[in-house]
Amino acid sequence: MKTHFTRGNMKKTDLHMHTCASDGTWDVSELKNELIRNRIRIFSITDHDCVDNIKNMQDILNPKDNLLFIPGTELTAEYQEREYHLTLYNFDIRNKKLMDMMNWTNNNRLNTNREYIKSYASNNFKEVSLSDFEKYDYDRKRGGWKSLNYMIDKGVHSDIISHLKDFGKTGMKAELKKPEDVIRIAKESGGKIFLAHPSYHYRNSRMPEKELKYWTELGIDGIECFSPYNAGEESYYVDFCKKNDLMISGGSDCHGLFIPARKLGIPEVTLDDLSIKKLFN
Repeated sequence: MKTHFTRGNMKKTDLHMHTCASDGTWDVSELKNELIRNRIRIFSITDHDCVDNIKNMQDILNPKDNLLFIPGTELTAEYQEREYHLTLYNFDIRNKKLMDMMNWTNNNRLNTNREYIKSYASNNFKEVSLSDFEKYDYDRKRGGWKSLNYMIDKGVHSDIISHLKDFGKTGMKAELKKPEDVIRIAKESGGKIFLAHPSYHYRNSRMPEKELKYWTELGIDGIECFSPYNAGEESYYVDFCKKNDLMISGGSDCHGLFIPARKLGIPEVTLDDLSIKKLFN
């Protein structure tokens, strides 16, 4: 689908957002309406290790929407015992290795959630059980994930913060792929891969140049320089990208109403702020 832009509309861009296919609240129709309302013209859906809403979005777009959709996903890796995210764009959605890796990651997450529920049930008198959890279903448009919504509905946790705090006490962690494996498989799928929101791991600071070089040496194509987490450090990341011939992306990490603080289109960036020409090839 070809979409034409004029300089007057500023080509407002948001390349990082989530739908109800992962942990966001909007379906593709709701997201499309929000994009048009916020005058965002170039966008990507980057659901966590998920591509379910790519075709759904493609199916409802038409030329008069004046929207350019870049298919994406957000992949998960573990580095130095911490979870890192990498956004991938314009990949082959039929690539078996990529799909297998995402399924593997999601299954590991779900199995860890099962272990958490099982452990909680054995140590408490609440009406919580693994068998009950297995049968549990919820409206995906609530956002979040299964164990979070289950524990909220059971009255055990009041919100995401209390859930994560309680889960964190257990020390349980899902097994995740190493960065080099994620990046290798991502690149084999034909896509372009970016380090997402680098300052997320260094709150109120910046990712050290030494670590940025580590990701560069692994083969990332770019860095998400514009992000709610990177406030005040955008030029630091942009300069690093320019010096190392990396692409520059940006996005809101919007989850619809699930995380209200992350607004669609914030930080506000246009195509002129970014370096993503290779994504249009």
